[in-house]
Amino acid sequence: MRIIIIFILLTALIKAENYVDVTVSPSALHENYFYLEDKKGELSIDSVLIEDIQKTFRPLNGRSAGFGLTKSDFWIKLSLENPQKYPIKRLLKFDYPLLDNVAFYRSNPDGTYSKKISGDSVAVALHEKKDENILFSLTMQPQSKETLYFHIRSNSSMDLQLYLMSDENYYASQVTKTALLGIFYGGAAIMILYNFFLFLSLRERSYFYYVIFQIANILTLLALSGVAFRYLWPDYPEINNTIIPFLIVLAHVLAIVFTRTFLDTKALLPKQDKVLLFILAFSFVSLFLTTLLDYYYGLILSVIILFITTSSLVTVGLIAYFRYNVRASKFYLIAWILLLIGTTLTGMKNIGLLPINFFTTWGTQIGVFFELLLLSFGLADRINVIRLQKERFQDDAAQKAKLLTTVLRKSKEELEREVKERTAELDIANQELRKNVSTKEVLLKEVHHRVKNNLQVIISMMWLQRRRTHNEAVHTLIDDSTARLQSMAVIHEMLYQSHDIAMVKLEDYLRSLVDLCRRNTLSESVRIDASFQPLEINLDSAVTMGLICNEVLSNVFKHAFRVNQTGNKLFIRCEQRGNRVSLRIKDNGIGFEGFTQNKKCIGIMLVHSLAEKLPEAEIVYKKWHGTYFKLEFLNESDISDR
Repeated sequence: MRIIIIFILLTALIKAENYVDVTVSPSALHENYFYLEDKKGELSIDSVLIEDIQKTFRPLNGRSAGFGLTKSDFWIKLSLENPQKYPIKRLLKFDYPLLDNVAFYRSNPDGTYSKKISGDSVAVALHEKKDENILFSLTMQPQSKETLYFHIRSNSSMDLQLYLMSDENYYASQVTKTALLGIFYGGAAIMILYNFFLFLSLRERSYFYYVIFQIANILTLLALSGVAFRYLWPDYPEINNTIIPFLIVLAHVLAIVFTRTFLDTKALLPKQDKVLLFILAFSFVSLFLTTLLDYYYGLILSVIILFITTSSLVTVGLIAYFRYNVRASKFYLIAWILLLIGTTLTGMKNIGLLPINFFTTWGTQIGVFFELLLLSFGLADRINVIRLQKERFQDDAAQKAKLLTTVLRKSKEELEREVKERTAELDIANQELRKNVSTKEVLLKEVHHRVKNNLQVIISMMWLQRRRTHNEAVHTLIDDSTARLQSMAVIHEMLYQSHDIAMVKLEDYLRSLVDLCRRNTLSESVRIDASFQPLEINLDSAVTMGLICNEVLSNVFKHAFRVNQTGNKLFIRCEQRGNRVSLRIKDNGIGFEGFTQNKKCIGIMLVHSLAEKLPEAEIVYKKWHGTYFKLEFLNESDISDR
């Protein structure tokens, strides 16, 4: 019977409410409240008051009030009493401003429950103190007891630290918090501005990436601490659930970019640089996904990126320092180790693995502050390294410049001496060359003159032979032959009188040929319309072309026109199109029928035979209002000039 009585008493003690005295301020209420995890999120205040549900509430029993990332709803039951004979006013504060929705239920005299709502899904203007904190005011009547209920729903970490405090305690804690945040953000702003001005002065990319990386870091901390919600977007609470994962990933994307320039991983650590590029690409994709995913999954993704990136950057710093002894990596490595420790402490506190204290609460801010400071020192040390290298390079350059000046001076003197010697030798060689060239020109002109004279002798001898016979056929053959010889003699005469003994001026040569053929055939009644483009061709082509032209003109003057006929006209055109010379001869005579039928005619055979000696020659010979002849060939001298 005694055992039964003891069991009943113990059961009564267990079921008895543990009331917290509100006169003790401040106090940590999470050490005394009971909590219920609603995994389906279906419970309401009425269902929570049911006796069977009341039995499921349980105390923390020394565990942390942090439950980490979870999709469960939580209910908190808190019993308070005011043993005094006067009313007491207190504030109930949840010390984690990122809780989305916190509903506070308090019983009314009629048995119903009133409801107040706060959290970062509620505009700042509707908060109790018009700031980022989750607060509920409470006035306890004299010598009264109450049981309060809180319903918490959030996609962020469930950090359910609950404190009871007076207005004086609250404002004192806010002053301390504001001072600490002011010191932190003020120091961060000074270092960011300092390095930004260094970037403007030095134009070093590392400073620029440091600045934007730290700006993203600070924005992330502002959002996580609720300060950004209070000052930047107080009327738009929905921004919080989008921008926090985005900022976390953005900060680590910029951290990778900064690391690659600060440690020059592309040159010093090529294998690790490829790994960083892979993580950077994955982080970019994750950055985009955070804007599309639900806040809960976006936050999980951002935490994964945080730990992958931080551990990778620490590894890169270790390799750079211990394997390659990179001086800048010393500051870099310490900075990232401290940041990793700070974020780990805060994260483990949020998921309930570490107790709540100054270091677990402010671990992230402390880590970021030292990271800011040490990376700034690293950049400053880099300036010293660059300055020392610059001085060393300048000394080396000065010594090399002095040596080079001496070498150049000696080389200049030697070169001047050699130039004088070579100039004297060249002057002698040029004089000899000019003498040789002058002699050769005289000899060549003499050769052309003698060839012309020999041709004239041959022509004279042929004329003597002509006089000894009265056969008209022989006369015709001799006349044709002498005409051909005269066309060649004209060229040699022109070259003898010309300054350029290698090229023939085609315009002068053709005019001489036309006049010669006209005199030889006594065709004064023919009106000649000649137009020649100023051209120059080589001697071989000129001789061949002259023989062809002489053959065609002789036939025109002899056979194209009837005796005593008036209005006889002859058109001659010579021009160059591109690199091809075109000679066209057209008369308005009786026409020539024998070209296609009688190709064994000596004149036609001679024209074809001569044309084969011209490069890429083409001949057109047809009857068209008289006779039309066209010769076209490639001007090889024009190609060589080009």
